[in-house]
Amino acid sequence: MKLVRILLPIDPNGTTDACADIGFGLAWRFGAELEVLHPCPAPTQRLPYATELSPLYFEDLIDVGRKQADEEEKDATDWFEKAVGSHPQVNAELITVEGLVGPAVALRAKVSDLTVLPSIAAKEDERWDRVRDAALFQSGRPVLIVPDEAGGTIGETVVIAWKDAVEAVRAIAAAAPFLAAAKRVRLLSITEDGEDEIAPAMATYLAKAGCPVETESVELGGREVGEVLLETAGSGVLLVMGGYGHWRWREWVFGGATLYVLRNTDVPVLMSH
Repeated sequence: MKLVRILLPIDPNGTTDACADIGFGLAWRFGAELEVLHPCPAPTQRLPYATELSPLYFEDLIDVGRKQADEEEKDATDWFEKAVGSHPQVNAELITVEGLVGPAVALRAKVSDLTVLPSIAAKEDERWDRVRDAALFQSGRPVLIVPDEAGGTIGETVVIAWKDAVEAVRAIAAAAPFLAAAKRVRLLSITEDGEDEIAPAMATYLAKAGCPVETESVELGGREVGEVLLETAGSGVLLVMGGYGHWRWREWVFGGATLYVLRNTDVPVLMSH
């Protein structure tokens, strides 16, 4: 599988250093285009909620909103130019999309192979929550969650968090470029009542696809799945897992393991819903 486009969303101040390094690094490593996306709310979307506004006050607010948008776009451009200067070998382009953050990210993520995003611990605010939700749950494409501790070449060791679910299968398919280049692959099942019967079948399938794997099974033992998963995966790995959750009444509801990993991971996580 060839990576054609990698999406790197930013805010007016850019993204984390770890996300930038990995985003530009993966684009160079796989010969992919890097699209740096700056979603920018339109002036009309910055208006305060009010039942009535006088025409004069309305125009003033629109003018203020336009100036804010222009300043944010300038800051984003400055960040991008500095980042490109540090990675001149990468084919990168900055795109500013005027509109609501979530829909803008979902739109561009749908036409990208992978979206690189900071973990919750690295960037936690309402804007980045919307970015993560849209990329993971509205695009149909995988995301790469990057904590501040990540850096350098990723994927020499890949740990697949196996679960008999569609999301896990999609995550494995999305990880194909990393699996093809990995020196070591571990297929990890976390169970409460013995080994997952389908895990050996997945290992056999991956072996036939040219990717021999080591299988592991760990008992949950009353702890949180996410905690056991991160502890067993260890350091210096790329973790591959499904993203579990759903959208209802305009709120994202993450599965417990998904939220725990997004918040607490200290390794890069390739996640697919």
